This record gives sequence, structure tokens and C-alpha cells, in this order.
Amino acid sequence: MLTKPLVTAFCRNGVLFPRFVVATDANLDLCQRLIDIYREAAQAHTPAGELEDFLKPILNSAKNRRFALALKKLLDDRSEYSANSALDYPALRKEVLDAAAKILKGDGELPKEPTWQSLLLKECPENPLLLDGQLYGDLPENDCLQNFDDLTAEQLLSRYNTGLVQAILLSAREMKLTVGATDAQKLRRICQYLRFFQLLAQVENADVPGTRLKCLKMTIDGPAGILDQGRRYGLQLATFFPAVCTLPTWELEAEIRWEEKDVMLKLDDSSHLQCPYHNFSAYLPDELQLFQKHFQTLNADWRLADDISFLKAGGREIVFPDFSFRNRHTRVAIQLELFHRWHPRGLKERLDWLQAHPQTPLIVAVERTLARNPDTAAMLESSEYFQNFGFLYRDYPTVDKTLRALEKRCQALENFKNP
Repeated sequence: MLTKPLVTAFCRNGVLFPRFVVATDANLDLCQRLIDIYREAAQAHTPAGELEDFLKPILNSAKNRRFALALKKLLDDRSEYSANSALDYPALRKEVLDAAAKILKGDGELPKEPTWQSLLLKECPENPLLLDGQLYGDLPENDCLQNFDDLTAEQLLSRYNTGLVQAILLSAREMKLTVGATDAQKLRRICQYLRFFQLLAQVENADVPGTRLKCLKMTIDGPAGILDQGRRYGLQLATFFPAVCTLPTWELEAEIRWEEKDVMLKLDDSSHLQCPYHNFSAYLPDELQLFQKHFQTLNADWRLADDISFLKAGGREIVFPDFSFRNRHTRVAIQLELFHRWHPRGLKERLDWLQAHPQTPLIVAVERTLARNPDTAAMLESSEYFQNFGFLYRDYPTVDKTLRALEKRCQALENFKNP
């Protein structure tokens, strides 16, 4: 991901415009030359220091040096280096330096290079740092490039343009997003992105009457509006953005704090930005995979369902839960919504709504970090709905707590149907 010093943008009338790069022959040639160097360095397991030497002539001669450095940053992010971590470099190096100091204490003439090396080997015959000549092999410049996630020049250029927006969104206060598609599954996919990246969003129905287009309007908090762990939240928001570009229709407005000024970022699908996530449907975070595995292993009455659906809330607001569960015997379906550490806003409204609409098949889990706030803790304590059908969790819900809440909610729904 690009950092702010590598971002090129200009402001006009309070609106921030990223300087997107077009696919000219010169720009594609620069991309290809850099890719070729990384590709060959990965094949030869070139040390990082040597790789930097290969890159310097291209970077220094680039017409737009900031653009070239940004491309290098994107390629570095796709590179994997490895060092000989099995060796205790500090201890082995100390052994060599102590041996050298011992030799220097003698009264005779200082030995020349070949003799010096042989004397060191005599003092430290089994020291691997002398044998391979890598006395400082643990320094970053000596790490070797092992793997490089290859791509084309066109793909690198596309990632640069998308990366500009991602870097700008790291300074967002709020992002308003309107997305549309004729396929409702694509809208559910976007909501899955929201949940996977733990973003705080208010989602409303914005369908256009008389058309087949299904639309959602989302108001997403930005990292500048999150007091606790805003940087981590900003990375989540920036990582989420490319998913928006998979939709045929989208429009974005974001409040940005940029160079000590409050400006607006306005973009839509006419920017032709592309999403690099080609296999998101197959991606599951590690903690989610672990939860699913445990749930399916430890429970026989409930199963995780794939058909997560929108739930209506107050007004035009809708809820897209994190999980959907279905009872194997009664076929009752109940959803689970998680409120993560940066989601205090909206929690009280959700609990009040559920209290007023007891037929809603939803249970709520709140991360313990939120409950450390005295006001939030008091609100949870006074919420009858949460006390009956909610629970606290740390990092990720446990299967036992989830099952207890499901069983209690299922029984309450049965009582609601058969008073």
C-alpha cells in the first residue's frame, strides 16, 4: 500500500483530485523494466542491497521520480525476503571479533589479508560466518529475495491508481458510498467485505424505482473519526476500497483531512479503477475459518448457513449480519451481528430496535474492549435484550457462547409464535 509521501494529488475548490496515471507507452515501459528486475532478482535470490543497486539507475532517471518510487513500493509489497535466521549472528559475530582482537594484541607485524583470514579460521575453525564470508549476513541489505508475486505492467499501473485512493482514505473522517447492481449477490458481497474488514457502517436501501438496479447507500466511519486504534481501522478501510470497484455502479464521497485542510474526495465508476481481489469468494480470515471449524465439529443441532440475508431495521436502514445459523431440526434461521472494538456508535440504537421488535431473528455479540467504556458497560447492563440474547467476546466469539445465545433466541422466537 502506498504511503502519503508517495501520493500525488491536487486540491481545487475544496475537492481533492488524485493524479491518476494513464497507460502510455512510457509509463508501461517503466513498469515493465521494474518488474523485470524484481522477477530476475527473485530467480537468482539476489540480496536486497544488490537489488537496490540495480534499481537506482531506473529510479534516478525516471521523469516522475515520485511515481517511480511508488511503483517500487508496490513491488516491494509483493516481495518476500528471507535470511538465515537459524544462525545466532550476534553470538557468532562476537566470537569472530573477539578472535580478531586477540590477534591484534600481538607485538608482531599486522598480518596481510590471506594470512589474516587463515589466522581467524585457526581461532574459529567452525564459525559459519567465516566460512561463507557473511559476517553481517543478518543485516536487511543481505536478506535475499526469495519470492516475487509476479504481475503485468498493466496490472501494476492499475494497482498504482487504486493505491492512490487507498492512501488518501487513510486520512478520511467519513466515507459515503452508493453502490448499485442488478445482481443482489454482488451487493451482499460488498457487505461481506464490510463485515470481514470490521468497518462501522450504516446501510440503507436506495433502490431506484422503475429499474432493475438494486442500490445501497452506506455511511462508513473513517479512521480520523475513530479515536482508538485509528491507524489499524484506516488500513481496514483502505483494504476494503478496491472491492467497491468490482461493482458496475458506485459513487464515493469522503471527508479527508489533507495537508492540514478539510477537503472532499469524490469518485465514481467513471474513474475505471479496478479491484485486485479476484478470489475473494474463496477467502476467509484465519479466525473465521477456526470458528467455522469448531462450530461444525462441536455442534450437531445448528449449522452455519451460506444464505446471509439483509434484515430491515428502522426507517430505510438495513442490517447485514456477520453469520447466519440454521437449526437442523426446526429449520429456524437466526443471524449474529458482531460489534467490534471501534463500533460504539449504533450499538444502543441496535439494541433499542431489537427490544422494540422481539420477532427479529438476531443475536448480538460485543467485543470486550467496547465494554471497558463505563457508559457502554452501563448501557449493556441495562439492556434487557442484550442480557437475554447477547454476549461479550474477546477477539472472536466462542462456540459455547454463540450456541447458548442461539438456543435462548430460538426458544424466545417459538414463544413469540405460540404465546
